Amino acid sequence: MTKASIHRFSNRLHQKLGLGTWQLGGPNIVQGKAMGWGEISEEESLAILSAALETGIQFIDTADSYGKGLSEIIVGKALRELSYPQDIIVCTKFGNVYLSDGTTGQDFSPEHLFASVKASLQRLQREHIDVLLLHSPPDNFDWANYDRAPFEDLVSQGLIRQYGVSSKSVYGAKRVMDAGFGSVIEVIYNALDRRVDEILSSHPHQAAYDIIGRVPLGSGFLSDRLLTEDPQFGEDDYRSHMADRDKNWMVENARKLVFLADLPGGLSANALRFTLQNPIISVVIPGARSVAQVQSNVLAANLPALSEAYIHHIEQSVPSVPDWWKPSK
Repeated sequence: MTKASIHRFSNRLHQKLGLGTWQLGGPNIVQGKAMGWGEISEEESLAILSAALETGIQFIDTADSYGKGLSEIIVGKALRELSYPQDIIVCTKFGNVYLSDGTTGQDFSPEHLFASVKASLQRLQREHIDVLLLHSPPDNFDWANYDRAPFEDLVSQGLIRQYGVSSKSVYGAKRVMDAGFGSVIEVIYNALDRRVDEILSSHPHQAAYDIIGRVPLGSGFLSDRLLTEDPQFGEDDYRSHMADRDKNWMVENARKLVFLADLPGGLSANALRFTLQNPIISVVIPGARSVAQVQSNVLAANLPALSEAYIHHIEQSVPSVPDWWKPSK
């Protein structure tokens, strides 16, 4: 496959800004554990999407598991009511399933693929999906024996335009590139986790992929508020279940970037533009739980690029991710 959809975005920062909609799926409680970001009303969700579209954002990222389909429904309703059905690139994901016993699992079979595409198209109220991604398959997924023909069949039918993988980690993303599967990779990239630069930027297949930068604000830890306050997450927010050592590392290292808070827009805006200005990233998808957060993201995208001196300062302040995030040798 060739780059056909996402790659029409240029390297101007404001045109690389998209919107992630995991937050719009609500708490999504599974076996008593939050899989979402907490309560949000449909009215607020539609206002967020409206604000994003009105500012020129053209890329919307969602998934069939966000709120068990609720996020896709909200996106579809917003695009219909706001009359933006053709100009927007919609990326969705499949493979995470809710089992009859209340647990979750994964299914990337052709049968589930076709059923998922049909269901997502109905929820999104669209005739095609611009980008379809496998949703967080294991990093050691067996790409050598995974049949890509069903995806090409969906492309030939006009039901999807591009396909690829939303990777669990950058190491899984590298294996996708190694296998040459699809043409899109969604991967974590932010000022605290820059492993994309180390592992993907020099990959021989990198130019064949559109790369979507996810978690650009470090799951909300790259926040001006957390420079002085300890994080407090409600029980319906998935971050309340994060391991303490992960939360502590995120807070401690985000605070090492306090010098970005002195720049226009503050820490969050400048952390976001750090991700936006990476030349191998095609589009960046910060989430938003309010219109104000959308406006902050747009502000960041309209700021000039950070200087090389600030990039160097970021790299020196947080040299690497913790060892327990890296694969064991």
